[in-house]
Amino acid sequence: MTTHDQQQNDALAARIAALLDESTKEIDSRTADKLLTARKEALAHFQEAPQHAWAPVLAGRSGRFGRLLEPFSFNARAAMALLVLLASLAGFVAWQSFGQPGSEIAEIDEALLTDELPINAYLEKGFDSWVKRHAR
Repeated sequence: MTTHDQQQNDALAARIAALLDESTKEIDSRTADKLLTARKEALAHFQEAPQHAWAPVLAGRSGRFGRLLEPFSFNARAAMALLVLLASLAGFVAWQSFGQPGSEIAEIDEALLTDELPINAYLEKGFDSWVKRHAR
């Protein structure tokens, strides 16, 4: 809904409210009393619809174990959601750490440390040309 449409709806609502306020001034006191009595009767008979909620119930709740857990029973949904979240996070971390090969830097370090040449040999300026000559 655009701002212009919202402004038109607000203006229409204000005009309707003004017309209703004006028309209530024209109601005689006997009719107003009848309307008030009918409203009070309707409110007296009004009952809220029961709200159904799902909650886990432990078997043997009347026992000692059930009474210990009773204060925490209203948090069962939150606990289940937290458990699922933690399990998902643990699975993701395990997948990331075990499913990926080692980093390239670790592989290079491993190759340097297990080679027979000392590390300084790789740092010399003529090493690349020496490797090219002896690789044939």
